[in-house]
Amino acid sequence: MKMPIVTLTTDWGNQSFFTGMVKGALCSAVEGVQVVDITHHVDPFSVMSATFVVKHACLGFPAGTVHIIDVATQPPLLAVKARGQYFLCCDNGVPATAFGDEIEDAAVIPVPDGSPLGFAAHTFFVPVAQRLLAGAPLSDIGPRPESLVRRTMTGWLRSGDEYRVVIHYIDSYGNAYLGMTYHEFEQERQGRRFEMIVREQRINEIMDSYYQQHATADPRRKLRLIVSATGLLELAVKESSFVQLIGLRTNDAVILKFKD
Repeated sequence: MKMPIVTLTTDWGNQSFFTGMVKGALCSAVEGVQVVDITHHVDPFSVMSATFVVKHACLGFPAGTVHIIDVATQPPLLAVKARGQYFLCCDNGVPATAFGDEIEDAAVIPVPDGSPLGFAAHTFFVPVAQRLLAGAPLSDIGPRPESLVRRTMTGWLRSGDEYRVVIHYIDSYGNAYLGMTYHEFEQERQGRRFEMIVREQRINEIMDSYYQQHATADPRRKLRLIVSATGLLELAVKESSFVQLIGLRTNDAVILKFKD
């Protein structure tokens, strides 16, 4: 990698000094580093939201990129390698849930006995990022963990003729990303007609974009089902917020039915 890259995925928001403190430390520690903000608006302490962001936003970077993830951080701290990239985080379920069997290696970042964790991203992750970008192997960072915490992220469940499809993520526009990919949808659909029930509204078509004019849903709300850039089904409201108008949030579910 020609230019060292470090990304930041956090729940810090933009009104605190945390981002500047970490960026300053990285620029001082790593010559020529490019620091990329993925987001600082992960839902506070939400492992599910952090997992979604890391899985869908971080993997397009060059091999050797270091990703700092500071959401609900507590010991043990980890350095994880997956798809040739490094992820500095904690064993709260994010790495094992996001990457599963694609994890190539991992190391526990040592925290001295009696040492306060404090601001882990600054105190522990920045020095490890410096060492990894200088070419240090994970075996130099710390011992391999015996196991990693993996959380269950239920995408959808079938019960008879109904599917409960869970909302996994809400973006900054208020659009809802469902836990079912378009590929999974078509596999289950098998050419049949469908109906998605969202509160009192019923949707029976997938639209091409947010802006497609024709919609079979309530035209006052302009609710539409599309395929997002992640490959997941997405619920959106044209020129408005799905969350504000419909009221559903992360971990809520909508009902999907197929008709012969």
